[in-house]
Amino acid sequence: MSAITVKPVARRLKIHFGLGFKVAAMVIVGTLSMIGLFAYLGTAALSENTQRNLQERVVLAQMSGSYIDALLDNVENVLTNAALDPNWQDPQRMDIALDQAYHRLSSFASRVLLVNDQGQVVASEPPTPTIKSLSHVAPVTAVLTGKQFSVSQVAQAIDPLGPSMVAAAPIKNLFGKNVGALVIILDFTNQKIHAFSNPIGLGESGYMDLIALDGRILASTQASRIGSESDHGSLLSAMIRDHRQTVSPCHDCHVSEASMIVAPLPEILAFAPLDSVQWGITVRQSEDEVFAVTRSLQNRIFVLMAVMLVGALVLVYFATRSVIRPVQALTAATRRIADGDLDSPIQARGQDEVGVLARSFDEMRVKLKNSTDEIQAWNRELDARVQERTAAYEAAAKDNARLYTELQQKEQIRGELLRRVISAQEDERKRIARELHDETSQSLTALMVGLDTVKMASALDLLKANTRLTSCKSIAETLLKNIHRLVADLRPSLLDDLGLVPAMAWYGEQRLEPIGIKFKLDEKGLKDRLPPAIETALFRIVQEAMTNIIRHAQATEVSVKLAREGNWVSLRVADNGQGFDPQALQPVDLHGQGLGLRGMLERASILGGDFNLKTAPGQGTIITIRLPV
Repeated sequence: MSAITVKPVARRLKIHFGLGFKVAAMVIVGTLSMIGLFAYLGTAALSENTQRNLQERVVLAQMSGSYIDALLDNVENVLTNAALDPNWQDPQRMDIALDQAYHRLSSFASRVLLVNDQGQVVASEPPTPTIKSLSHVAPVTAVLTGKQFSVSQVAQAIDPLGPSMVAAAPIKNLFGKNVGALVIILDFTNQKIHAFSNPIGLGESGYMDLIALDGRILASTQASRIGSESDHGSLLSAMIRDHRQTVSPCHDCHVSEASMIVAPLPEILAFAPLDSVQWGITVRQSEDEVFAVTRSLQNRIFVLMAVMLVGALVLVYFATRSVIRPVQALTAATRRIADGDLDSPIQARGQDEVGVLARSFDEMRVKLKNSTDEIQAWNRELDARVQERTAAYEAAAKDNARLYTELQQKEQIRGELLRRVISAQEDERKRIARELHDETSQSLTALMVGLDTVKMASALDLLKANTRLTSCKSIAETLLKNIHRLVADLRPSLLDDLGLVPAMAWYGEQRLEPIGIKFKLDEKGLKDRLPPAIETALFRIVQEAMTNIIRHAQATEVSVKLAREGNWVSLRVADNGQGFDPQALQPVDLHGQGLGLRGMLERASILGGDFNLKTAPGQGTIITIRLPV
């Protein structure tokens, strides 16, 4: 039975076309090949026709330039021969020579002028009395200085003619010396100059200009353009100098604002320089007229390609029905699978490659569903484990938060205890100072009074006793001074009575100035007294800083600046001493080095302030304290 069923299936498979054959034969080979071939041939034909049209414009400009070159050669020959007329040497026949020269040159000259060797106009035809001198005209100057023929490169102003183009040839006497020049005003508008009066190859929209080196239009098939500046003057002047020819599209980039009322038509501009003089010929014609044949061919190609496109659409339609629609159905099924729908089966139709692919996808769907179910079971188990671990981590985080809170509370308690210790220390110092002042000082004062009494009583009896009593009094006075100093060191009364600034000033004067250290105190913004805790802390910091300066700094100047800015008070103690390396004092050693700076830091930290130390060997020391008020 199996052998009987295999053979019909094999025969059926042979008569079905595959997906690759359908798409390649019906769409790619049948459509794209034809469109590509016609597109290539059409593009090549259009490009060749375009280049031929552009080259024709250049050839027309070159032919017109050759005509002007030949015309200028003729001008040179006729003008040079006219200048050789012997009648110029006879003043009686000079008018005859001038009249003959005018008739010979009138085809391309509007005037003929005779000038002397100074450039002054002697005669002209037709007569123009207002033209007095041509000494400023370049061709006249050139021929008077030895050149055999010269023509203007640019138009020069000649009163009253305005800008004019001039050609000149020298007139020599019998000895070959220049005695003057024969000058003509060139006129290219003459009907005998056929390049501009009867142009060929310009069509209905074309026109041709003769451009001088300065960009001025000397002649044109459009009379209104003669004498004006070319809209591409600088570019054309550069090509004239470089003797280059060109052809290119010319759109509205050169149009002036005054002429923008009417939108200009795109043109084709061809340029060719002259050989005999630094002039050039421009041929300009509208793009529509130049490329009329090309665009007609282009339209035909587009129509043919449109017909081919319609045929391609028909092919695509049949390809869609037979191939693309099953593929689209298969694509929709794969999207359902991608969205998570693994329960809907994939319908497999036909026995071609698309049908085989559909059945393969359905088998993949079944296996993927089984794998997904297994993965989901594992995910549920993993989620349970993750939740257990998360609960454990949350409990640990709560314990850490509780411990951190307890640590902060302990830190606050430690700070409070430290503040109480310092406050108790200050209270104890006040008590000691009060007892020393009230008891010891009174006792010593009484001792001095008693000694004075003894001195007066024994003055008549024993001189030696008087001396000893005087010595005892001196000792008692010294003791009293030391006690007063001790009292001031423990707690200066000025700090309680007058405030922080007088206490700092008194302490600096008492401790620094006697040993030759210059002391300066500046204060700013302290209109009211500071809280007692802040005054005490700042005074103790200054006291410790001055003690360190006396012991270690070897300074000659000390400055203290105290300022209040808003809710902050700042203290700055600076000296010009030898400084030190702050890294060397970071750890407090066994001898107590660094305890003073550590005490300053602790006092500032207790009050919520900042402590900053800036020093280096040989650069002095600056201590800055900022405390909140």
